[in-house]
Amino acid sequence: MKIRTMLMISAMLFAILPMVIYTVFANTLLSSDGDKQFRNTLLEVAENERYTLQTYLDTVDKQAETILKNTEVQDVIKSQKTTDYVGNYLVQFANENPEIDSISLVDKDGKIFCGSTGKIGQVIDNFSAYDSYADGALYYNAIINPEATGGGTNPTMFYKKHQGGATLLISYKLSGKGFLYSASGGSTFYNGSVTVADSSPNHNYNIVDNFKVNLYYEYPSDVFKSRIDSLTDGAEPEIIEYSPANGSSDKWYAAMVKVGGENGLIAIASCPVNGNANSFSLPAGNGIVVACVLISIVAIAGAVVVSILVTRPLKTIEETLVKVRRGDHEARIPNEVSNNEYGQMSRAFNNLLDEIVVSEDRYRTITEMSDNIIFEWNFKTNEVFFSNNFNKKFSYRAPSDHFGDSFLLKAKLHEEDAERYKQDLEALGRGEEFKHNEYRMKNIYGDYIWVLIRTATLRDKEGNPLKIVGVILDIDRAKKSEQQLTTRASFDALTELYNRETIESQIDNEITLSEARKSEMAVLFIDVDDFKHYNDQYSHATGDQVLKFVARTIKGTVNEFGFAGRYGGDEFIACIRNAEINDPTRAAQDIISKLEEGFECDGVHLTVSVSIGISMIKDDYNTRVEYIIGKADDAMYSVKKNGKSNYAFI
Repeated sequence: MKIRTMLMISAMLFAILPMVIYTVFANTLLSSDGDKQFRNTLLEVAENERYTLQTYLDTVDKQAETILKNTEVQDVIKSQKTTDYVGNYLVQFANENPEIDSISLVDKDGKIFCGSTGKIGQVIDNFSAYDSYADGALYYNAIINPEATGGGTNPTMFYKKHQGGATLLISYKLSGKGFLYSASGGSTFYNGSVTVADSSPNHNYNIVDNFKVNLYYEYPSDVFKSRIDSLTDGAEPEIIEYSPANGSSDKWYAAMVKVGGENGLIAIASCPVNGNANSFSLPAGNGIVVACVLISIVAIAGAVVVSILVTRPLKTIEETLVKVRRGDHEARIPNEVSNNEYGQMSRAFNNLLDEIVVSEDRYRTITEMSDNIIFEWNFKTNEVFFSNNFNKKFSYRAPSDHFGDSFLLKAKLHEEDAERYKQDLEALGRGEEFKHNEYRMKNIYGDYIWVLIRTATLRDKEGNPLKIVGVILDIDRAKKSEQQLTTRASFDALTELYNRETIESQIDNEITLSEARKSEMAVLFIDVDDFKHYNDQYSHATGDQVLKFVARTIKGTVNEFGFAGRYGGDEFIACIRNAEINDPTRAAQDIISKLEEGFECDGVHLTVSVSIGISMIKDDYNTRVEYIIGKADDAMYSVKKNGKSNYAFI
């Protein structure tokens, strides 16, 4: 009777409890307003585009300024005759900025007298049409493609600027994820997209890499024209309700921002309303369904467990012992099974297992609390195991634990990393270790992300590898930040190295990457000894050649494992990554030796000496950029005080 009563009460509790939880859960999750959230999301997309477009405009203005400030370019503009140096400079500038299609210097008649594409002497068709566009602004090139839709022919944007009777004309690629891609193609969301339009009369525009003329063919002019005409920089975006100009009756929302003033760019984030507004409340409904299913499963499992515990104590002991024998060391015999000899045996056995698995529980807890994925490759059984958080990062599910089915072998690598990963994995199978191996792998969302893999090899007393224990770290944000910094980098016009602001940003990002890699990095502060001597004894032009020679030498020395920039005057900065492998003192000595070999300048052989200070970051990754550069500067001054032409640590 007591057992029957217990089972009935248990069944009632497990039946009623899910309904109560369901009611509370449903009322909480469905209280949000989907349409309001959808509008706010669209406004946020438009605001994000403001920053993105401003970045593009700043980049274009900086590129034009860099070109026109070059003294050799200024001389060519005055003479309107090209030189090998300026031609090569424009080619190199275009190559270093892959979004650029071509750079041309054009006379008043539209004749190219210097450029990056080798079309010297060619007259640009309909060149006078460019005069109708404002200087120093970006436009889609409807002059070349007046009827372009859906991409046209080699769709481009152009930027022009008059100087000294000539015109600088820079053309930017649009097709193939080209210029503005992250503002248009890279910003698609739900079933909508981001359109980027220029300030031409018809507001030519593009979506992804499809260049089209006349914005009002797609966006109804009676709704958008007055709003676009009155749009100003910094204006708060508002939601616009409309139906597309193609005659569709579907309801759409749009939000607009403008960047760059009167002749700037306009971003329109638009999206159909049907289905998308409801999608904001859909996760709540799905969550309720999942919760109910889980609660029901728990209820059924609970009822079964209670029945077994109460009515079948001996069977419980037997089943637990079988699980332990098969390797399930987490299995336990309930202490309340019996108070007789069976209960005593159960408690003694549980105590023994507790001692065995304590260390395993600690290891598992630490692993599951970390974002890093832990894996183990057992050479004896040739099986591979991953920590549970692997499923949050990658979609692959191995059919078995065998290495042949494992993620290590089946991971989807970026084509540029696949061969290197294959070679590294073969080395890992021989018992070698991953040190600072970085790859792009496809994640659970189908995107390639940067990961860092480190391993340690456990060996037997003869030195033979028993197993590999490794960790996979997600460094995607830091790597992409590094790439964005490189893309937006500004360069010193004379030395063509990073300028001061850019080198400081690059070092700050390298500190973040070094923390992920658990590696060391070094900063070298390099100062030219007695630089005034070259200006006074020879000329300032000679001094410029000395600075260029120093810049080439530094870049050539550290390019494979670091980067460099001009800090100001005759001061340079070099950053060396993975300094525990790439010895910064060796790099410093190489720079000093190569500079002492000298170079030829106007028939005179000149040698250069420098003083170099070195500062290191080994494990204090909270160090500020100014601090580590300052330490390297202090070390450099200690060299100056002790004879120059040497290096020192701080």
